[in-house]
Amino acid sequence: MQTQAQLGLRAQRVRDITYYLLLILSFFSIINYMLRELFGDLPLLGSLIPAWKEGLIFLLYLMFYLKSKAEGRIDWKASRLHWLILFTFGATLLSAVSNWIIHPSVLKISPTYHWVEVTASMSIVIDGLRTLLEASLYFLVLNALIDDEDTIKDMVHGMIVAATLVAAFGIYQKLAGWETPPAWTYSEVEKGIKIRVFSSIGNPNALGGFMVLITPIALALTLWAKNWTHRILYGSATLLMLGCLVLTYSRGAWLGFLAGMVVYTIITRNKWLAVVGVAGLIAAPIVAESVVARLTLAFTPEYWNKASEGGRVEFWARALTIFKEYPVFGTGIGTVGDSVATRHGVPGATWIDNQYFKLLAETGIVGTLTYVAMVFTPVINGIKSVFGSKQRDTFLFALNAGIVAALFGMLVENVTAAIFEDLNVITHFWTLVALLYVSIRIQSQKAKA
Repeated sequence: MQTQAQLGLRAQRVRDITYYLLLILSFFSIINYMLRELFGDLPLLGSLIPAWKEGLIFLLYLMFYLKSKAEGRIDWKASRLHWLILFTFGATLLSAVSNWIIHPSVLKISPTYHWVEVTASMSIVIDGLRTLLEASLYFLVLNALIDDEDTIKDMVHGMIVAATLVAAFGIYQKLAGWETPPAWTYSEVEKGIKIRVFSSIGNPNALGGFMVLITPIALALTLWAKNWTHRILYGSATLLMLGCLVLTYSRGAWLGFLAGMVVYTIITRNKWLAVVGVAGLIAAPIVAESVVARLTLAFTPEYWNKASEGGRVEFWARALTIFKEYPVFGTGIGTVGDSVATRHGVPGATWIDNQYFKLLAETGIVGTLTYVAMVFTPVINGIKSVFGSKQRDTFLFALNAGIVAALFGMLVENVTAAIFEDLNVITHFWTLVALLYVSIRIQSQKAKA
């Protein structure tokens, strides 16, 4: 029989181990890059590196089990979002079952348009489920594990430090004169763009997505900071990330960030930020000519002609045509486009460059509606919490407002690219969702105290 002191010591050890695992998660972008660079090419060991994230998830769940055992109860702190994750999992499985029953076809666009039958093999289904939902496991365990504001602060500061280092590396690429493939800029209007920085992430759109997730938080904390030391630190990180975001030349990331900041300005009722934003938009054609040129290029006949022949517009039309043929359950997860379909060599697979259109084609209206409800629910809950909060001068209020802006910006960016398929982006997305839910819960407890 263990004494109360022994149980308390065990609980403290579990908490200490959990804390360091959470810090590892906070520096995910850096650690993942270092593991790939240092060990990725080594025989045998290199093939195991991609599984380190599953190892981290396993250890976090082990800590939750030990914490629950020490407390004598299991409390997942269930919410509507938990059910939506489960429903999305079920709807995705239904799309696979539908594929096995009806044997659908997808539209292949090369060399000519024609329909080809696709089969959602078990490996494709598992890979599709993993890509779509594995990262939500972070939310489920973090929401149950984290219960104090100090841990949240340390995790957020870790993510800001990591994102700042990633941003600094991206800016260094620009200053050092690195160049990127010409395919990343395909118009004469953009001939002056020699590099779209990609930093340690490896892709400018994914890097832009990472900046969209962390920059609003750093900016929110800059505006909240109570002393000049903190303002300078948060502000410097914000400026570096903004600079990196601009240098990605990712239209989707720019639009996502702007959309997020509009939401932030509204829910925080920050009139001064609204004035600064309007002034920035007015001055943009003068101070950021290349940025405006790349944005406005999307509305030119040149862009639409190219996008309609082997580009976004053609891929979107293909996905919607497939959806019209199989509107209820789609053709099956992983059978139409983006990373899973291309990785498994599915006939006709292309990059759809729209997370929602891809899901319409693969999982139909059932899967897409459950998915949209799942990813938008945290944003709606966050908006309600921030907009109705009376504790407007606290760290958690500022953090929650920044997270809401980040999450909404990411949902907007996924209209122009399937950024959620990037491991770094989706890991941070669900981690931030967990921090948002824990923060709201802590604020509610403080309000009742």
